[in-house]
Amino acid sequence: MKITDIRVVLHARPAGSLAVFGTADTLPMGVLRVLTDEGIEGNAFLSLPGPGPEAVGAEIVTYLRPLLLGEDPLDIGRHWRRLGGMSHFAGPIALGSVDIALWDIAGKAAGLPIHRLLGTHRTSIPVYLSSGHHGASGDYADEALYWKEQGWRAYKLHPSRGPWVQRERLPVSADIEACTAVREATGPDMALMLDSSWDYDHSEALRVGRAIEELDYLWYEDPLPAHDLHGYLELRRHLRIPLMATEITLGGLHTLPQWLAPQRATDFLRGDVVIKGGITGLIKIAHLAEAFNMNCEVHDGYNALGNLANLHVVMAIANCDFFEVLPFNRSGDHGLEHLSYGLAQPLEIDGQGLLHAPTGAGLGIEIDWELIDSARSGEIA
Repeated sequence: MKITDIRVVLHARPAGSLAVFGTADTLPMGVLRVLTDEGIEGNAFLSLPGPGPEAVGAEIVTYLRPLLLGEDPLDIGRHWRRLGGMSHFAGPIALGSVDIALWDIAGKAAGLPIHRLLGTHRTSIPVYLSSGHHGASGDYADEALYWKEQGWRAYKLHPSRGPWVQRERLPVSADIEACTAVREATGPDMALMLDSSWDYDHSEALRVGRAIEELDYLWYEDPLPAHDLHGYLELRRHLRIPLMATEITLGGLHTLPQWLAPQRATDFLRGDVVIKGGITGLIKIAHLAEAFNMNCEVHDGYNALGNLANLHVVMAIANCDFFEVLPFNRSGDHGLEHLSYGLAQPLEIDGQGLLHAPTGAGLGIEIDWELIDSARSGEIA
């Protein structure tokens, strides 16, 4: 099998009620198409954050396509190494998206879901709702209680004072108030987490961390700037609650050992298929964490095929306890459209809060091309 062409279809998605990335009427998307001489096509979705789908698509077509045309798409390990050497020309989203599409081809060629090729460990995983940035503590409490009533077992807060929130920045006492309100609403039997989005200085992070320790939160995510390894070492010395970092550290796999040795600055590794090197990169990070007896808790995939690719990795590893569902909803909106937008069938979460492994070949769910074509805004070829 040989790769014959790589192109990107651009799509203007209606933003609707989403509260994400400062969008107004539309949310730009792209569909990566890796074509082969056997008629098997591999896909990935391109979306925000980062430079955006048009810019990422141009990187792929301009810099990565010449290295892949005429090549066997199943040589995924070799391509991952070669494309990684193009990081001066193409960013991590471009590299990760191509890797997802190549794995999609491999699964379709084998007639198997990708997680079977990786080595299936399980066929379902609990989900948690990852909140938007709400304006009042009661909004978080209401949302968490709603999902508990749907059978979900965990909930994570993003405080209202996130660095990109377009409103008056509240003191960290408001974050503690929201965390307290959620615990009081859900009771002791729901797992709760806090993701502070890299927004605190050290004294603020310490104050909030001590508060959520007393509230029995499961983990404390990204309280300090993303690359402040020394700050995380210091914070970990003074807190009992497990810390989670490394979500957006640059460089993927190769920048993570410094967080683990000689001292451990984080209690989890973190990553996703979009910005950490695709399916290949994420599975390597998960195995690195496993070698240190740590979990690799997988971050949201930013779009539906990213979420689906994440799910295949999660099904193939033992050291991840939850699947993140980040719907980008405003307060009071409990829809999950964002999780599956652009897919012919939705990702289904059952009444026990479990998301089940895909059973179709490749990524496992077809693209809804009728939907994509209904708002096609261009093509990069």
